[in-house]
Amino acid sequence: MTASPARPAAARGAEPEAAWATVCFRPPRTGAPPREAGLQGGPARVVWRTRSAHGPALVRFDALPVTERGCAYRHPSPCLHPPGRLPCDTHLWADADGPADLREHADVLVGRVPRAVAEARRRVRFLLAEHPGCLAVVVPGFGAGCVVGVRRAAGDPWCAGLERGGPRAPASPQAVASVVHAWVAAGGSPSALRAVVPAFPG
Repeated sequence: MTASPARPAAARGAEPEAAWATVCFRPPRTGAPPREAGLQGGPARVVWRTRSAHGPALVRFDALPVTERGCAYRHPSPCLHPPGRLPCDTHLWADADGPADLREHADVLVGRVPRAVAEARRRVRFLLAEHPGCLAVVVPGFGAGCVVGVRRAAGDPWCAGLERGGPRAPASPQAVASVVHAWVAAGGSPSALRAVVPAFPG
C-alpha cells in the first residue's frame, strides 16, 4: 500500500514523520546499551513500571521508505525471538502534526511540542476524536512527564499523566506511546502503567 501524494524525503538526521514501531518485552541481550534512546539513537531500551511490577522493553523504529509515489507502508520484518512477558507488538506511529495521510493510517499519534498538562489533555482527547483508527496518543508535557490517552470501546477515552524519566534524558514520546500501545494491545489495563523510563539514563 502506498500513500499519495509524493513528499520529499526527510533531511538526513531528522526524525521521520512516521515509522513502524516494534515493541519487544524480551529484549535481546547483545551488544552495548545505546547511548541515546530514540529514533536517531537506535532502538530505545526502556523499563515499564506499574505499582507492583516492572520489566524491560525494547522499541525498534523502522522509518517508512519514501518513493516517487509517496511513503510505502511495507510491514517490517517480524521478531525471531520467543516472546517475553507480553507478546511483541508492531504498529505504525505518526507525528500528530504531520501529513494527514500518515495520521489516517496511524495506530499511535505522538505530539512533539510540549504543552501544559491541561492543554495536553485537551490535545490528546481532540486527536483521539479526530482519528478513529488510532488507539493511543501521547503529548509531552513540560519537564519529563507526558499525557497519554487510550481509546476505549465505550465511553470517554482513558487519559492520564505518565512519567518518562529524569529531565536530562527522558524516554522519547514515541517510545512511551509504543509501549502503551503494546501493553493495551496485549490486554493490559492502561491505568496500571505508571512510567516508561530509559533503561540506561544518561
